[in-house]
Amino acid sequence: MSGSDISPQESRENPDPGESSHPIPLWVLILSAGLLILCAVYIALSDSGAASIYGDQRTVSDLAPKASSGQATASGMDAGALFAARCAACHQAAGTGLAGVFPPLAGSSWVNGRDTTLIQIVLHGVQGPLTVNGASFNGVMPNFGTQLSDAEIAAVLTYVRGQWGNGGGPVSASQVAAQRTATASRSGAWNGDAELAKLP
Repeated sequence: MSGSDISPQESRENPDPGESSHPIPLWVLILSAGLLILCAVYIALSDSGAASIYGDQRTVSDLAPKASSGQATASGMDAGALFAARCAACHQAAGTGLAGVFPPLAGSSWVNGRDTTLIQIVLHGVQGPLTVNGASFNGVMPNFGTQLSDAEIAAVLTYVRGQWGNGGGPVSASQVAAQRTATASRSGAWNGDAELAKLP
């Protein structure tokens, strides 16, 4: 193409870039390799178990799996997992319950009260008006006596009585077995405050 064939617009354009075989400069390669080696040495020599001054200051030990605070049940399921599977849908994971329907377990006088009454609640269930911490509830709790073993009920009750600020003592499988035997003839749920208050 001759100079006369180039339009004024084309003459203002830069030529298209072309590929070349220029290698990366040697000093760039050396600098990159040095930085990689420096980073590897720094990581190898740093104490990964120490708290960092950045972020949330958690250490490796903070992130490691913790031993469960619950008891292992006869079926091998952890008490906390058993609570999550059987109880948390109604009473919530933090034991707060649902206003007017499912009572809270956190700070509950029933949870922190007589273990025999609490065992009976779980064994046979509750229906009708129930007062918890001065608030009224009128939901239905199913019986778990036919679904859970004595050891499982003991484990989950011990878990609940030790969570969310509760101060109730542990419950044993033998206590559950004794309560199960004592009310073996009962077929229905307890009628809220009216019956639970009369339990020995």
